[in-house]
Amino acid sequence: MIVGRILGWFFLFGALVLLGWDGVSSVSSGNWRFAPLGQRWYEIDQALGGFSLNTLQAGIERNISVSLWDNIFAPLLGWWAWAVFLVIGAILVLIFRRWRSERQPRRFSPRGRR
Repeated sequence: MIVGRILGWFFLFGALVLLGWDGVSSVSSGNWRFAPLGQRWYEIDQALGGFSLNTLQAGIERNISVSLWDNIFAPLLGWWAWAVFLVIGAILVLIFRRWRSERQPRRFSPRGRR
């Protein structure tokens, strides 16, 4: 439960970071636009010197299904990066939230302790 909430808040924080990154990029370029998830992933991947996006694509296509990559992951990489993180984070936070029931508040009385 707590891990899901923490992960959800991490994604929500990531959405704010990505939205800020888009804002700074827009101010420096002069036109307002949001970058897709695939572009941001590629930029981070190139900065770290890795090939995680290509490795993920090859792994999914070889081991799971080509249609899974073509129908789910490829369109997802075309969506705005901050929106993807916002939706995933909001879903995780809502699923793993604390469900409070309609119970009476605890009363500490000396009668119950001996």
